[in-house]
Amino acid sequence: MRHFKSILNISTIATLALLLTFVVASCSMMHEDMSGCKKELRVRFVYDMNMKFADAFATQVKTVTLHAYNLNGDLVFKKTEKASDIAAAGGYMTLDIDPCIYTLQVWAEGEERQTNSYIYNTDGDINNDVTKLDCKINRTDRDVKHDLTTLYHGLLKDVDLRMEDYGVKTVVVPLTKNTNNVKVVIQNAIGVKLNATDFDFKIEDDNGWLAYDNSPVADQPITYHPWSQYDGVVSSASDASTQVSAVVAEMTVNRLLASKNPRLKVYNNLNNKLVLSIPLIDYALLVKGNYNKAMTDQEYLDRQDDYSFIFFVDDHLDWLNATIYVNSWRVVLQNVEM
Repeated sequence: MRHFKSILNISTIATLALLLTFVVASCSMMHEDMSGCKKELRVRFVYDMNMKFADAFATQVKTVTLHAYNLNGDLVFKKTEKASDIAAAGGYMTLDIDPCIYTLQVWAEGEERQTNSYIYNTDGDINNDVTKLDCKINRTDRDVKHDLTTLYHGLLKDVDLRMEDYGVKTVVVPLTKNTNNVKVVIQNAIGVKLNATDFDFKIEDDNGWLAYDNSPVADQPITYHPWSQYDGVVSSASDASTQVSAVVAEMTVNRLLASKNPRLKVYNNLNNKLVLSIPLIDYALLVKGNYNKAMTDQEYLDRQDDYSFIFFVDDHLDWLNATIYVNSWRVVLQNVEM
């Protein structure tokens, strides 16, 4: 009998030991997305603030810089990572910090169009102050004569990343695209040949400096100039079967803000006269459309990132301001003031 009890006790102990080993070794099987019974924090980035309402992060964003600040305002994590590496890791960036409440701030860039397009303030790193993470267009004066690398922004304040159990917790940071491509086309209505050198294009704004939360910082006005300007023959906007002479200018501008009043101006270089001067925001919103009326003006401006304006001039290069085209929409104007 003693021998039997001894065998039973040994068997029981062995079974319990094996069961305990199984429980410890397989803790990740008891909780979803657990790895080695660790607490892991992840960030996934989404860029669906566009007119297609579809996530284009993987195809448009190239690099991401993330800052994490704790409730005391201390910078506890900073990392710059390629979007391709984020995709290779499963579509997320791992945060090597303890679960807690954090403010997450992001500046991100797309395909490089101009080296060092922006100056990022590092005072937020040195002084542990998220409000110092502002961003300026890199320029030596008030003129921007080159293309800009696409700029994105993201911010989550006081996001709860605390965890009561082991496993993985993922937070999504939505991104907003700040840069906009503006294409301006001047067409002659009666067939007179136009040359690229006939016109001077510019957009005047004061949006060259953005705060950590993507709001504008008071700054001197800046002037955007075309990074591409050329002439050619195109199909008439009013009659596709008719070929007309045209001049095309392309400019890239920073975030368009509904609270600002940037102006698009075109000058006649032959006599230095002003051909047209329009409030860019007002004209951009002319084609917001019925299906987008639920959006605020700012949301529409943040989602739309490509604007095309077609203007018509007579043989004296004066603006025929009765009709224009905005993003392929024909707009009939009344009481236009220069």
